[in-house]
Amino acid sequence: MKQKLAKSVALSLLSPIFVGALLGVYFSISSQGSGLSIFFSMLSTAIANAHVVGLSMALCVLPGYLILVKKQKVRYDVILTLGMLGGVLFSILFAASSGGALLVNAVMTTIAAGLFLYGLRRFA
Repeated sequence: MKQKLAKSVALSLLSPIFVGALLGVYFSISSQGSGLSIFFSMLSTAIANAHVVGLSMALCVLPGYLILVKKQKVRYDVILTLGMLGGVLFSILFAASSGGALLVNAVMTTIAAGLFLYGLRRFA
């Protein structure tokens, strides 16, 4: 059980790379400037905010999942909501209380929670 949880949490930490690459490709295509520098800028910014994903997983998603397993009431929507709420909470704590950073961090932590759930099913 512990090994399955560890692999799933490790998989969820790929979320900043996915989000950064997706945003980088989007802004590279939509901008008129040098696309490669914008891509790497977006990717590095998302990776720099990976601490929000880690804290959200460690303090919201994983404890919530363990409580739900103990009560035998695991629901995916609850886990995804815990991820999103954790992302918003830690974004506000680290001074990203509005704008794009708050939205991107919330989406990134929700994707991380989804990857966590995918990992649990995949590594079972």
